[in-house]
Amino acid sequence: MRRRRFIKALITSAAIVGAWEAVVRMGLVSPIIIAAPSDIVLAAASDGGVFLRAFATTLGEIAAAVLIAWLGIGALSKIAFGAFSGFFPIALNTIDGVRAIEPRYFALARAIGATRWQTYARLIFPLALPAMVSGLRIGTGLVVIGVLVTEMLASLGGIGFLISYHRTLFNTGHVYFGMLLALTLAVAVNIGLTRLDRRVGHWRLREQAEEQPR
Repeated sequence: MRRRRFIKALITSAAIVGAWEAVVRMGLVSPIIIAAPSDIVLAAASDGGVFLRAFATTLGEIAAAVLIAWLGIGALSKIAFGAFSGFFPIALNTIDGVRAIEPRYFALARAIGATRWQTYARLIFPLALPAMVSGLRIGTGLVVIGVLVTEMLASLGGIGFLISYHRTLFNTGHVYFGMLLALTLAVAVNIGLTRLDRRVGHWRLREQAEEQPR
């Protein structure tokens, strides 16, 4: 029964497409008003990649618009979008850091009777800390960018709003001053987290050196 319905629907669809093509080709309807199915296929073949990239851009804009529609144009939407922008690098780096821990450490924790909390606090967290800090460095940069972008798109305050506002007034000096402040903030955050990343990396190297048998 389902197969018959499918075949019937397929035949009906083919008939509709064929009639559509014939109506346009016979000149009964202007091709400027209604495009023929073959023209649509040719457009997809020639510029399909361009449309797909534009479609991906539209999906991103829709996702941002839905976020703003849910949370409004206040500070909450900027905070949520910024947190969402930086969440995945931090989470993925943390997961990779935990997966990189050698199984022998977990076996040792079980052998000495460590509880789950002790395993997390004394084993997993210290060993995964370098990867977590590296993820924080990348994710925090994305958070700064995400907040500034949302301020430019839908906000009544913040550096991003002032940049967008003065851009519409062609106040180039104000725009570049705002960009300079935003760049200073991003660089300062990156420098601070890079130093923290290096310190944690040096700490882990010392720990590994002490763990080596003498």
